[in-house]
Amino acid sequence: MVPVHDTDIANERWKKAEWSHYELWERVEHRLRRRKQIWIMLTILLFLMLSAVPIIRERLPQWKSLAATRRLSQELNQLKRDAAVERMAYRLRFIRAPGEVGSTAYTVEKSPSCQDTSGKVVRSGELMKATDIGAFTVITSSEGRALNLPGLVEQFCYDPLSGMAPVAGASDKLAGVGIIQLKDLTEKRLDRIALLLLSGPSAEISFD
Repeated sequence: MVPVHDTDIANERWKKAEWSHYELWERVEHRLRRRKQIWIMLTILLFLMLSAVPIIRERLPQWKSLAATRRLSQELNQLKRDAAVERMAYRLRFIRAPGEVGSTAYTVEKSPSCQDTSGKVVRSGELMKATDIGAFTVITSSEGRALNLPGLVEQFCYDPLSGMAPVAGASDKLAGVGIIQLKDLTEKRLDRIALLLLSGPSAEISFD
């Protein structure tokens, strides 16, 4: 049997200790490298978020206007269904209080035909969320002409027999509703406007 010397035991212990230290430093180095990568990713993410803030602020009014036209399209589709079921003419009219600069409030009325100027109010609503009421408006016919946007209307009437009735401001069975931020309207800025178009007797809806 080969004798085991103290020097051999010490040498073996030193090798094991050296390997343990090597593994420890490997783990520490891996942890530091991972932490560095996380910091780099967070820095890049923060940079992208800060870069996107001006873009979001710039386009947010248009996104809100587009959301309002989507809600308007849902209301108009409901209006056409109600007209077909009850065999009555239904009119959506945008309302603006005296002295009010702008508004996106509306009422829905029903009457025997679109030729009747007055009808029974069946419901009312608001296209904008509560936090945005007063900051946006439906463009009136006169405001549309001043902005070189002919065909914008402030009311819409649908008869289940004859379809979309001609309304003031529309032409050739084509009507449009424009929603814009009041600030943009004052500055005559049109790149953030949202338009809902109604065409044909069936009042087919499209967006622009």
